[in-house]
Amino acid sequence: MVKHATKPAIDRNSSVPLYKQIKEILLKEIQAAVGETGRPISTEYELVERFHVSRAPVRQALKELADEGYVYRERAKGTFPVQELPVRPPGLELGGLVRFLRDQGLNCTSKILSVDRVLSTEKLCVILGLKPNDKVLRISRLITLKRNPLVWTQTYLYISEDIQLNKQEVEKVDSVFLLLENEQGIFISRGDHQICASGATSMEAELLGIKTGDPVLVIETKLYTRNDKLIGWRRAIHRADEYKFSFTVNR
Repeated sequence: MVKHATKPAIDRNSSVPLYKQIKEILLKEIQAAVGETGRPISTEYELVERFHVSRAPVRQALKELADEGYVYRERAKGTFPVQELPVRPPGLELGGLVRFLRDQGLNCTSKILSVDRVLSTEKLCVILGLKPNDKVLRISRLITLKRNPLVWTQTYLYISEDIQLNKQEVEKVDSVFLLLENEQGIFISRGDHQICASGATSMEAELLGIKTGDPVLVIETKLYTRNDKLIGWRRAIHRADEYKFSFTVNR
């Protein structure tokens, strides 16, 4: 259970719903407790007793914290703050992983390994409907957490060859999508994900600091513009021992 230096109370005269007040209080306490790993936050019952409310606002507060990636739940163990082990929430915006992790107070960095034009592979031709002699812009990025490799991404964009980007430009922003939107007017608004488990190739293992064949989480994403045009594809390789994907299923 996370220790609190002070325990703020909810304001029953406020127009802000109780669950939102509870959520904000817990969020501040989670952020203040960075470094206290492996400790669950208070149970539902303890929070009901603490705030003198019913279970409904407590459950809603915890649900939103989980949906937004601030906490994760383990059956029969409790609700834990996201600190050492990143949890990717289902609503995370495209290209927003670095900013999201930094917002959690985590020491996250992003390094652009390369930005170049390459001929379409057979797989890219099938996915994007291209010809073998078509060229795509490839951006290779390595995301680290506390100086340890976390994710290697390769993004392929079928955009005009007149658009020239270099490593320095892309390095300055957390997401190449923001760069394209702000400077080129290309708005990538949707990504269709496909997630699977795999064994690391020799190159993936070298970049992620693991052994060849070690388990990795692979997320492949088709990228669409605002007018629903398929413009690119991204393959992200995550270290399986340093990452979780969080999502909610309703009946």
